[in-house]
Amino acid sequence: MKPGRPSVVTPETVGGPFVSSSRLLTLRELAQRACNDPRRREARKTEARIMEMMPFRVWLSCTAVARLIGTPDDRKTRARLDRLTSDGKIERKREQGIHGPVYLFRRLS
Repeated sequence: MKPGRPSVVTPETVGGPFVSSSRLLTLRELAQRACNDPRRREARKTEARIMEMMPFRVWLSCTAVARLIGTPDDRKTRARLDRLTSDGKIERKREQGIHGPVYLFRRLS
């Protein structure tokens, strides 16, 4: 243990028993920005490529988006599309295709 540091993390040292939602959001943003994991960095690059190349107001399937950005594996593309959907950057709808349900994505203007 280093001198001058508390031995146990307590709610008082962190800022109380509960962290406010604005502070939690700031901590979450800092954690995402500070991440230097190569897989996450590659995922953010893929998301940027999707946002750059995807046309406005055109519904595309996951396979079409994967072909558009030149990625052979559409499983990873589907994960990136789901992430962008949860962030509110693109929109998703579900339709019935020939072989089952199909998710279509479009970029919001």
